[in-house]
Amino acid sequence: MENTLIGVRPGPRVARQAARAEQQTLSRWFIPVGGGLLAAILIVIGTPHVAWYLRILLGVVAFLYISGQSAAYLWASHSDQG
Repeated sequence: MENTLIGVRPGPRVARQAARAEQQTLSRWFIPVGGGLLAAILIVIGTPHVAWYLRILLGVVAFLYISGQSAAYLWASHSDQG
């Protein structure tokens, strides 16, 4: 007799594990975004003597650099990347 899995739906445990794994992967990106945002805010606050448009530019560069470095590190350590 042949056993097939066609038409068999995964149990609730499998669905919970998949949802938990997706939530963990999303929560991994909070730290890079938060770190980049914090760096941008500190640069904008810490440079009151600079013109506002340069402060915004420096903040954006800091955000992209800090969050990009952290995101690249997370991406390289991602379990699916081999």
